[in-house]
Amino acid sequence: MRKISALIVASFMAAAAFAQVDVTATGGVPAASYLTLKDAFDQVNLGTHTGVITIGISANTTEAASAVLNASGSGAASYTSFTITPTGGAARTISGNVAGHLVDLNGASNVTIDGLNTGGNTLEISNTNTGSGSSTIRFIADASNNTITNCIITGSAGSALTSGFGVIYFATGTTTGNDNNTISSCNIGPAGTNLPIAGIYSFGTSTAIDNSGITISNNRIFDYFNAGGASNGMNINTGNSGWTINGNSFYQTATRTYTTANTHNGIVITSGSGYTITGNFIGGNTAGAGGTPYAMAGTIATRFVGINVAAGTTAAVNSIQGNTIANITLNTSSGATTTNGIICGINMTAGNFNVGNISGNTIGATSGVDNIRATSTTTGGLVVGINSSTTGTVTIQNNTIGALTSSGVTAAIAGSITGVNISGAAAAVTITGNTIGNATVNNMRGGTSGLTTGSSLVSGINLPSTPTTATITNNTIQ
Repeated sequence: MRKISALIVASFMAAAAFAQVDVTATGGVPAASYLTLKDAFDQVNLGTHTGVITIGISANTTEAASAVLNASGSGAASYTSFTITPTGGAARTISGNVAGHLVDLNGASNVTIDGLNTGGNTLEISNTNTGSGSSTIRFIADASNNTITNCIITGSAGSALTSGFGVIYFATGTTTGNDNNTISSCNIGPAGTNLPIAGIYSFGTSTAIDNSGITISNNRIFDYFNAGGASNGMNINTGNSGWTINGNSFYQTATRTYTTANTHNGIVITSGSGYTITGNFIGGNTAGAGGTPYAMAGTIATRFVGINVAAGTTAAVNSIQGNTIANITLNTSSGATTTNGIICGINMTAGNFNVGNISGNTIGATSGVDNIRATSTTTGGLVVGINSSTTGTVTIQNNTIGALTSSGVTAAIAGSITGVNISGAAAAVTITGNTIGNATVNNMRGGTSGLTTGSSLVSGINLPSTPTTATITNNTIQ
């Protein structure tokens, strides 16, 4: 018996020596260590640790299955707050190849995951699974008031497929929705060479149970790509409203070549209203729309929109302020000549909008040429600064649009340019104080570089559809 007991003790000590998830709690068992985050979450769900719970990641973990944290009050789980940080002054990684969701906040609230980025401490959370049903972090079943900050969050969801959830996934709610969550100051990108179809994806339940009050702030969201399907930095789909999207950078570190015709987006919203989209950068191959261009290649009808919003028609106004969409190139076979064309900076198709009335947006550049450039193999391809086809009320004010080029590949194939396009019969449109074109000669160019024999349209402000009321004053077109 003594020999068997000694073996058990030795086995326990060996496991403890390699444990890397250190839990402290103000209730239940006050301290313990586990091999994986899943092991720790399982014990919290069983009520082993309660109260104020802190987890320190003291070494890398490899997760074989989803680490699911249930809501406090569900079963035996009981906690008032929950914090996860790296420890030991070194880089830590929580990773796995999980056909599902690596970290799954299942109704969990008041959870903070903080990568710190101080004293040598960093935290990466990474799911290498490429399936359409996977993500790295999921919020589901009214997971609310959680914060993910200062982390590296990587994933490959939907890689080489035509659909997928993305790296971070806001899923369905049960009563209220997954509300008031914050993702801030994180790097959100691919796990290795398999690129995710979206950085952030949200598909809620309904307008009654929507994911609302979510803040996405000061993140770098990059290298989202799908050759055969639509890819998006952020895809805010069914069952959402009232998000704040502020100070993020959306970019591609390498040229992306597409094989199937789709419209790709920096930010796309297709439900709800009351969105605030401010101070974001879309373009380039580094943060802040810097470096070389956000480059899209291929021989099919690829189209791109920086900020693409089809919100609801409720009274809540969507505010789009101080964003920069710049440093973008597109090769395409599309010759789209209407609405948002083949490249569009800001596209509004449903809802009420204030665009630049507080802080003007910049589309292209305030000097120089070819900052946003499309080259098409089909005549007529339209590059648009701002397009509105909504039936709501729209104010477009104080925005700067310049250095746009749409070129064909031969003299007979000519591209087109429009600064502001009103392509829907809005209730009321106000266009005032905008600057369309910069001081550089030929900075707004349609046709074909060098020589054009084809037909081209270049316009500053174009109203192919007539609003009920239109006020157009004090704009500069040059």
